[in-house]
Amino acid sequence: MEIQKITKQMIGFRRMMFNNTCSAINVVQDNSESMMNAFLKQFPWITDDARKPLKDSMAFARESRNHYQKLVDEGYKYWEKMMNTK
Repeated sequence: MEIQKITKQMIGFRRMMFNNTCSAINVVQDNSESMMNAFLKQFPWITDDARKPLKDSMAFARESRNHYQKLVDEGYKYWEKMMNTK
């Protein structure tokens, strides 16, 4: 019984740490994206065709980040479900 309680606490702690880390990464990536957009707007000779690959890569990074976070959250839900069964 005590081992199950400790395991639940460990999983909860790791989940909290993962969520905090993801939040920090989200802030950094969002700020980097806005800085890149502001930087690109300062140069009128950079065409929209030249900006498109950068915007596409930033969108891909955002989607990948969200997908990864969703997968890990599902894994934690699975662990919690498994720990709640007897």
